[in-house]
Amino acid sequence: MRFSQIPKILLLIFLIGGISACVAVGDLVEETETVELGEAESVELDLDIGAGELKVQGGAKELMEGYFVYNIERWKPEILYSVAGNRGKLKVKQGECCGMAIGKTRNKWNISVSNDVPLDIKVDFGAGEGNLDLRGLMLNSLEIDMGVGELKVDISGEQKKSLDVSVDGGVGSATIYVPVDVGVRVEVDGGIGSVNARGMIKKRGAYTNDAYGKTDVTIDVDIDAGIGSIDLIMK
Repeated sequence: MRFSQIPKILLLIFLIGGISACVAVGDLVEETETVELGEAESVELDLDIGAGELKVQGGAKELMEGYFVYNIERWKPEILYSVAGNRGKLKVKQGECCGMAIGKTRNKWNISVSNDVPLDIKVDFGAGEGNLDLRGLMLNSLEIDMGVGELKVDISGEQKKSLDVSVDGGVGSATIYVPVDVGVRVEVDGGIGSVNARGMIKKRGAYTNDAYGKTDVTIDVDIDAGIGSIDLIMK
């Protein structure tokens, strides 16, 4: 074999490997899923979506009502729910798919949850657009781990107990809506490009509203990682 042919052979192997690693976009699939609460009195909700659009809000008649749209077969969401004692655990996870997609992909989750069940919510979001309207939910805790994209979180609704919120990851931009009449403290740590917190007081890397320290209920928000920009909006 001539040595001059070796680069061509290596290139051919690379191309064949690349093609085999590609994933074809298929027909658009639309699905609805409902999960009943059962005997649980509180629930840990874990949402794991690699890339796409995620919308979460209250108003569900059952524990969860989900509408899912995708066009890669392996992205079909996996839904697991179990109850141990009076504690439920609900996990919604995007199906795994290795390789690069060929064509325009769609992956959209629209999830409604019950307003009447205490929830610990964890969101693992790789890339895309997240819109979490959590007003009216009975939140015990909220943890968000996001890679790249745009994130909107609304926790400005009535809060009957103190709440800890954690936002971690390299988010392109984040908008967080917080209440005016409940004490709020937002601590920002990491390489934040810019922070817009009109009407809030900044002290030692933390932002507080006028109600902070004056209400029985407090919302503590911890933001960590390289977020490009963040807007804190009181409403």
